[in-house]
Amino acid sequence: MKRRDLLAGTAAAVLAMPALAQNKPDKLVYVGDNGPWHWTLVEEVGPAFEKETGIKVDFTLLPVDPWNARLKTELNSGSSGIDVVQWSVGMAGFLVNHFDDHEEVAAKIMAKEPDWDWNDFLAGSKKAASYEGKTIGIPYRITTGIMHYQKYLLDQAGITKLPETFEELRKAAIALNNPPDRYGFGLNGRQGPAMYSSFSPWLYSAGGNTVDFKTGEVLINSPQAVFALEYWSNFVREKLVPPEAMTWDFEEIVAGGQSDRYAIVETFAPYGTLINDPKQSKSGGKWVWDTVPGRTDKSQSKTWVDGHFLGIPKYTKNKDWSLEFIRMACGKDFMRRSMLRGNAPPRGSVLRDPEIVKLIGWTDVAAKAIETGVPTPAQPIFPTLGLSLRAGLSQCLLGQKTPKQALDDVAADWQRAMRRAGGVR
Repeated sequence: MKRRDLLAGTAAAVLAMPALAQNKPDKLVYVGDNGPWHWTLVEEVGPAFEKETGIKVDFTLLPVDPWNARLKTELNSGSSGIDVVQWSVGMAGFLVNHFDDHEEVAAKIMAKEPDWDWNDFLAGSKKAASYEGKTIGIPYRITTGIMHYQKYLLDQAGITKLPETFEELRKAAIALNNPPDRYGFGLNGRQGPAMYSSFSPWLYSAGGNTVDFKTGEVLINSPQAVFALEYWSNFVREKLVPPEAMTWDFEEIVAGGQSDRYAIVETFAPYGTLINDPKQSKSGGKWVWDTVPGRTDKSQSKTWVDGHFLGIPKYTKNKDWSLEFIRMACGKDFMRRSMLRGNAPPRGSVLRDPEIVKLIGWTDVAAKAIETGVPTPAQPIFPTLGLSLRAGLSQCLLGQKTPKQALDDVAADWQRAMRRAGGVR
């Protein structure tokens, strides 16, 4: 089935808007980032909402820093100038006091439209939309880390099943390593923002964690975490990784797959579309996907989840209309359409749809990963901790410190940072 056929076959079924108690505004102001996955929101949901209600949606889509600054400035001042907030996991700590509990928003939508189905949103997406037990947004885009394999290379090497344990993955990477043309494994080795998502699946699947944010206990240098870093960094030490991977961030990991520089990688699930596209990729059409291996058993598999959510700030005068926009944007039909236009929706029914899986490939694997995924920590102090972690991981990859030395130093930095901040909150 071709993409255009699936789009044509998807009915954007929009129910007639109920009579609302609030006066109808001329417009709703939506503030979000300018990522290239907003096509359905801007080009389809916005016009459909305006057609049904007569209310125009003013999409203010900004680069990351101005986006954060706009939200902090307006919400901290109690301004009513934003009606729909798009936010990401790392913002939850500073946003939580500006939103009512969105479990109530979901309940109101379900009361009007039971088929909207709040239970269809994957468990990991709801966890990521929450902060200290309070749901502060409705999931719209959820990304996660999964394994990407060049299946024909596994077949050539006589590997008949996808790796389920750390050791099976290591052996597969060794078997597929063919330097200098193609290496067995790809990773994000640059000391940048992609490093956390490259390392954390091994941390979580080895039974490790970062910080217990309830008690303040630092866990990043636990035996499980040290084992995970030893395992992950060994791909570099055993020369299973392209040398240039030490400079790779988000875009470079995609380019590396498209240029056939590695046979296996753990990275963002949606990157599978770009890496596997024969029009863009030298290795296009050769990839298959799976959840990450567990340390000694597949049941230990656990990865990260991150994403974007739509929330209604306390201060808007148009709460009912904002709810109606979110109901439409996050409904099954528009979510399905957004899947085909660059989004990664959090609905199980969309990601597991056989036609979607056949067309895109990685979506049902992403659904499995999201269900048990660990959200990127949302505590306001974590960006500071993350910088120290990047430095420690980089020092280990470059052979400047052993895994234990690197993580012991990171743990000491974290303890000092949290003391200065007066705790983890």
